[in-house]
Amino acid sequence: MSNILNMAIIGCGDYVCRWESGTINNSKKVKVKSLFDTNRKQAEILNKKLEGRIVESVDEIFNDNEIDIVCLFVPPWIRKEYVLKAVKAGKHIITTKPLAASIDDCREMVKAVENSKIKCGVFYGRTGDAEIETYKNIFDSNEIGNLALYKQDWIHHYPEWNDWATDPEKNGGPFMDAMIHNLNTSRYLMNRPATQCTFFSDNHAHNLKCNDTESMKIDFKNNGSAHLFITWAADLEVFSQEGNDREHIDIMYMVTDQGWRLTTQSDDSGTFVVASRNGENKKWEVKELEKTAYDTVAESIVNNTDLPGHTPDIRMAYEDIQIMRMAEKKPGLTIQVKL
Repeated sequence: MSNILNMAIIGCGDYVCRWESGTINNSKKVKVKSLFDTNRKQAEILNKKLEGRIVESVDEIFNDNEIDIVCLFVPPWIRKEYVLKAVKAGKHIITTKPLAASIDDCREMVKAVENSKIKCGVFYGRTGDAEIETYKNIFDSNEIGNLALYKQDWIHHYPEWNDWATDPEKNGGPFMDAMIHNLNTSRYLMNRPATQCTFFSDNHAHNLKCNDTESMKIDFKNNGSAHLFITWAADLEVFSQEGNDREHIDIMYMVTDQGWRLTTQSDDSGTFVVASRNGENKKWEVKELEKTAYDTVAESIVNNTDLPGHTPDIRMAYEDIQIMRMAEKKPGLTIQVKL
């Protein structure tokens, strides 16, 4: 296998066009060979950025022996079919959250991947994120104690750019669609097992297939807890109805078991994680990661090593869905987390 891996993209929508294309172009270990989308126009838009080759069917990708990695940037409710095809074809996989809309689909995908030699990385917001890796290094060092409280509130408009994001059978409500990013981040930074969780779901302002406001308190071993809240209720601005381009309010902080409060601050000199306690302050610079997420995944494939810590594997992504689907069955009740 060459040190430069050929990659194909299935699903050329807003996610990869807006958020991933620049990172892919900056990668030194992967090269896009093929692209496919049921909407050819969308594939053409992406191909102007990546300069691969648009193919007429997914089978052309799965049957191409030169392709090492397939990026499945498709909606969660159709992802299982492509994951199973990729495993059968011997292609490594990069995909996105949420892994699937149902526990059963996730279980089938995990079984297929883990019974093969295929690596499957699931990209979340924290994947390749230098800020989150800075927090992780701080907590791993134990300089200011262990993470005890992770707090995140998100406010933004519900998705208007597709017909499935607000459908619980195809994706889920606001938590499954978006706050699952921070569920995964809290699990990563806590670095210890989740023990129990309580889920809340309400509707305040819209007539959607799902509720517009959801939250979860998830507890971890050794007195850790994450408080996660998201609402689509507010009529915030949507900059474009063609993609995920909307006003977003994010309130986040963390607290350690030694009483340090941590936040992220930026000024002309850069971005920093700042910890404060009793008038004392500590500061860590957020330094750009040396390699892209695509490069580190490619290296794990070439060297047959574990995926990088900032890229969840398929089992961790499956566990997020287990937590979500178990909790939402009993809103308002505390349930034990058994993974």
